[in-house]
Amino acid sequence: MACTSSQGPQPSGKLDVTVAKTSPDRIKTLLVAEMQKRKFRIAQETASQMSFEQPAGSAVLQSLSAADVGKNPIERVTYSIKQLGSDVQVSAEIAVINKTGSSPEKKIDIGQSAEAQNVSSVLDKVAGN
Repeated sequence: MACTSSQGPQPSGKLDVTVAKTSPDRIKTLLVAEMQKRKFRIAQETASQMSFEQPAGSAVLQSLSAADVGKNPIERVTYSIKQLGSDVQVSAEIAVINKTGSSPEKKIDIGQSAEAQNVSSVLDKVAGN
């Protein structure tokens, strides 16, 4: 299984990897296994996207202000999955979500944070690296 991966956060704040000769279902199975190891739970799943959440930890919150994150912030990792011929492209977005009961929820992009390294390692494992 060959792959190309972009190391580190992209200017858009997303992390990407393309996995050769695989299917979106196989990618989803690998993502679930890797994210469960990291104590995330599936929050939402569609044909082309999967979101995982967990309570935001202190390492994630240390660079954010208390006013931004609220009382019970959640760390959310959303993977977009796109079939490209026989290959599959997976991109990730990382955010802290302030769910203080008000709509809409407040989303703070943390794609430039140290947590991006954890998501990058998930993408590496999915890509077979």
